[in-house]
Amino acid sequence: MKINFGGTNYGFRPWRPADGACLRGAIGLDTETTRIDEARPWLSPTYVLGAAFDGEAGFFVTREHLKVFLAAHPTNPLVFHNAPFDLDVIHTAVPAARIYDRVETNPVWDTQLLHRLLTLGEHGHTSQGQGESTLERCAESYLSIELDKEAMDSKGNLVRLSYGKWLKQRPNEIEPCYLQYLAEDVIAAHKVFLVLRSRVDQILWSASGTWGYVSDDWLRGCVARFGPQTHHIQLKAAIVLRAITANGLCLDTRRRQKLTTRLEELLTRQKCSLRESYYLPGQRGSNKALQAILQRIAKASPHLVFPKTETGNFATRQDVLQGLADSVPFVKLLLEYKETEKLLGSFVGKMAKSELHPSFNTLARSGRTSSFGDVNAQNLPKRDEVRSCFVPRPGHVFIDADYAMIELVTLAQACRSQFGLDSKMADAINAGEDLHRLVAAKMLGKAPTEVTKAERQKAKPVNFGKPGGMGDETLTSYAEANYGVALTAGEASALSQSWLDLFPEMRDFLGDTTDTPLELAVLLNLTRATYAAHTGDQRFSRRPITTGREDHPFDVLGMMLLKVVKVNAPQTRDGRSYSQDEIDYFFASLEAVLDRLPHKLHQAVRDRAPSKQLQRAVMGLVGRAGVFTATGRLRADASFTARHNTIFQGLAADGAKLALWKLWRAGYRVVNFIHDQVLVEVPEGSDLRRHAVRIKKLMISGMREVVADVRIDVAYAASGRWYKDAEEVYDATGEKLLVWKPSDEVDRATN
Repeated sequence: MKINFGGTNYGFRPWRPADGACLRGAIGLDTETTRIDEARPWLSPTYVLGAAFDGEAGFFVTREHLKVFLAAHPTNPLVFHNAPFDLDVIHTAVPAARIYDRVETNPVWDTQLLHRLLTLGEHGHTSQGQGESTLERCAESYLSIELDKEAMDSKGNLVRLSYGKWLKQRPNEIEPCYLQYLAEDVIAAHKVFLVLRSRVDQILWSASGTWGYVSDDWLRGCVARFGPQTHHIQLKAAIVLRAITANGLCLDTRRRQKLTTRLEELLTRQKCSLRESYYLPGQRGSNKALQAILQRIAKASPHLVFPKTETGNFATRQDVLQGLADSVPFVKLLLEYKETEKLLGSFVGKMAKSELHPSFNTLARSGRTSSFGDVNAQNLPKRDEVRSCFVPRPGHVFIDADYAMIELVTLAQACRSQFGLDSKMADAINAGEDLHRLVAAKMLGKAPTEVTKAERQKAKPVNFGKPGGMGDETLTSYAEANYGVALTAGEASALSQSWLDLFPEMRDFLGDTTDTPLELAVLLNLTRATYAAHTGDQRFSRRPITTGREDHPFDVLGMMLLKVVKVNAPQTRDGRSYSQDEIDYFFASLEAVLDRLPHKLHQAVRDRAPSKQLQRAVMGLVGRAGVFTATGRLRADASFTARHNTIFQGLAADGAKLALWKLWRAGYRVVNFIHDQVLVEVPEGSDLRRHAVRIKKLMISGMREVVADVRIDVAYAASGRWYKDAEEVYDATGEKLLVWKPSDEVDRATN
């Protein structure tokens, strides 16, 4: 049959073994299947009919000929849109074709992933939204062709959902509209691929001045090993993440119900305690009552700082109030109530089934993954009472393995190989030093062996916060929220200085070449002339040095703007208060770019309501630039913090994804993946130590593909449920294997 696509006719007919290797170059492949099970979308549907296209000729490939067709074209690159799905369908239909072997040698392409990687390199986002990366959208964007996804057959059935009825029919017995729909999809995928490959190459080879770029030879090597924009890494990860979704996470429903009951009882007690302070959470008028309570406490405690929102109300977010919990009993109780409510609503409340199938997004902006669906499996609370509800399948045991300080490892590797710095951090890791203990010891002026557990804990937020450029003020909030550590301003400053003294290469790594005040002055046209015209103040225009520069952007005005949008009643260094005309001038300047600020801050600008949050957003208007990971992935339009985080987070993510692929290809059943951690099910009666050691070696091997010079370590434990209240089993070699044992009444009652 003839298929007209974009004004060109292409011939399609059934492929027969006698045709042999009739296609040349990259082959577009598409599969049509029985209807996907909406209740269990992770299940692979049945292959009904496929189509192949090489840019000139097209063929329909039946299930009976699929294995022979693939064998006839063993080295041709294969192109899919949403390859993990099609590969799963093909593997299920003809396992003997060993379709995943082809992914090992990288001649398999996914146009959906390529599209997302292109938008990451061009615009700094990954087209993650609903429908943003469909074949229909890509055909429209790159080919200016509309695919008819609502096509109906002669009986009024939606074509794309009705292929199942042709499961036992040959192509010449199938209604032509079904063949046309399939052919148009495979032609579109092939043509979109050609455009994307060209566009991706173009952005990569035009970005030689981007931060993180090493050399042309380096980039060529990255593309050869990992694919353009690390496509091959992302494809491998996407395949395994689909398998993890299908595997599912089993729940101990009895334990979950007991936990639910206990949390509900706790929530009731907490509500009663809050009522004693005249706060009724969730009731009408509760927000107003909460504001009144906080106002009363703030008035009685003038020595405490109660943060406010842009509208002048007291801030009630958990991360904002955390610093007041130790000083204000009501705030502590409120936060405990919110934490219990979150556990019930966001996590335990979603754990009502005996088996959960979380979904995963393969590619976030930094290169990491994310989770959604049945449950956010990558953001579950680390509390044992929640995680211990997850159990392996009957007759199996969990091996829980995670990398040790992997993002510090990748940071050290990037400093050394990507930026050519002499990395003292790499030296310390390779020497087997504990970086948290080192930083604490440096600050306290004592030997690392003398550092206490509490002192070591205080160094963690510094080691993990400073590489992203976190300031001391933010560091204190980060430490409290993420590590339960209360740092004074002095401690945060001393720890930061110790960190930089120990790892001097970080001064180079964090060296900010962005002149934020000047860039804001350029963006907002903050000049001496506009300032004088709006405020009547000529003090910046009177000096001879300003002659002829009155209309040039003035960095001092950018600095003044940053102060105005951050604090109430801003003052100059000599104590002069800013006039209302000055404040209006700076806020009016921002109104010109209001659409570039988060929508929730628009009213704050109109109301002249300063805050730290507004200042951060304003700073984010400038200083944005691209960044390369050491694996050759370009991210555009990234802020200072995002650029630096991408360097080590993106590299760690790529290594972990390669490790995930190795585990899966070795036959391991992975049931969860949390950035630097995997949860694997192995048979209960097997040699657990052998499995644990092999899993560790595979994880190190995967990470070693992107981290060549810095020591990589993996800790592991075997357990009967997902938590580490465990006893030591093997320690003869120093590699301890842990096995869970019941330790409380709930455990004994449910096992």
